Amino acid sequence: MRGRHRHLRLLTGILCGALLIPVCQADEESAKSQYSNLENGDIISVSLDQLLPTQAVLDYDAIFANLQRYANDPANMFNDLCRLNGAQKVKSWTEDSMPTNPDSYTCTAKNGSDADALATVVVGPENGVLYLTSRLTALSTFWDMPNGGTSVPITVKVSHNLIESGDDFWAEMNHDNAVWLYDFKGKKVSPDDLPEYIGMKQLKHDKYLTLVNLLNGISYTAPKPDGKDNTSATVPFLHLQWALELRKQMKISEYDLNDPEEFATALTEAATIMVDLLDDQEIGKSKRTALMMGQFDQVDSKALEALLTNEKSPFGLSVAYRLAQKVKSTPKVVLEEEKAKKEKANKANSEEKSDAGSGKEPNSTDKQSSADKQSATDKQSTTEKETPEK
Repeated sequence: MRGRHRHLRLLTGILCGALLIPVCQADEESAKSQYSNLENGDIISVSLDQLLPTQAVLDYDAIFANLQRYANDPANMFNDLCRLNGAQKVKSWTEDSMPTNPDSYTCTAKNGSDADALATVVVGPENGVLYLTSRLTALSTFWDMPNGGTSVPITVKVSHNLIESGDDFWAEMNHDNAVWLYDFKGKKVSPDDLPEYIGMKQLKHDKYLTLVNLLNGISYTAPKPDGKDNTSATVPFLHLQWALELRKQMKISEYDLNDPEEFATALTEAATIMVDLLDDQEIGKSKRTALMMGQFDQVDSKALEALLTNEKSPFGLSVAYRLAQKVKSTPKVVLEEEKAKKEKANKANSEEKSDAGSGKEPNSTDKQSSADKQSATDKQSTTEKETPEK
C-alpha cells in the first residue's frame, strides 16, 4: 500500500446495471462503504482526479496526436468523450459545449451502453481509492486538453474490488499484471513512487514507448493466441516490454524528436532493430521471446512510409503538434534563423551530391576561389600560432 496520505476521492455516482445511485457529501467511512459494495463489472461515474495511475510513464506523442486531432476538428474530442464513456459517438455539440459539462453535448447512446469501451479500475484498500488499469493515454489526454482537467467526468468499469486486501494489495496487483513498476529510465520503482494523478504533469515521457507504439504493425504486432506457445488472449504490457528491450539496443537521446527528420530516423532505426533481434531473444522482462511478442521477420516498408508521410497518421499529427508548440514558445527571429540555416545546409548538401553525381571538376574560378580561401586559412593559422598568449 502506498505510504503517503491521500485526500478522499468521492464517488459522483454508482451505476448498478441501469440504476444511478448518487453519493452526496459522504465522509470517508461512508464512501468506503459505497466502494465496498462494488462488484466486478459494475459501472460508476467519477471525475478524472479520482483515478490513480498504475504506471509512472506515458507516451506523450500519443497524447500530442490526440490534441492535434482535437485542434483540427473539435468534433473528434466529443467523439472520444462519448466513446470513452461507453456512449458510442457524439450526436450534437456547439461552440459552447465543454468536456467538463456532459449536459452541453449529447451522444448517440447512454453512458455505459458499450461496457467494452470503458476504462477499467481496481478498487484499492486505502479508503477505497480507484486505480486506473486501462485507457491511461486517452484519459490523460482529457486531463491535459484545453477546457479539460481534473473535473472531466468519465464512466469506468470495475474489474476487481480489492478493498479488503490490506497489505496484500500490491502483491495481488502484481499477480494480476495490473501495475507496471518501471520509470522512464527503465529503472524499477516501488508503488510509493507512482504519481498522484494521471496526465503529463505527473507521469514522465517514455520515448521508447513512443517509438514502439508508432511501430505497431510495422515491425511487430500484438500476437494472437495459437494454442501452443501463446495461449493468452493478450500479452501483459506488450508495448512497455518492447520499450524496455528497445532502450537496451539504441539511445533515443541521440535524436531530437522535435525535428521531424530525426524523429523519422529514430523510428526507422528502431524498426530495423526490432526485426533484427533473434527470434528466441527474451523481450524486456516478459519471459517471452521476440517471436512470441509479435516480431515481424522484416520491416513493413510500405506501412512505415505511410506512417512517416501521411499528415493524418499518429506520427504526422504528433509532429504537427510539436512544431506548433515550438512556434508558440520560440521567438520569431530565432525560428527564421533556424529556417535559413537549415535551407542553406540543405542547398549545400544538394549541390555536393549534384557535383558528385555528374563527375564535374570545379571550374577555374572555383579552383582559384578554393585556393584563395586555403591561402587565407593558412595565413590565419600561422598568425594564430605566432601570436603569444597574453
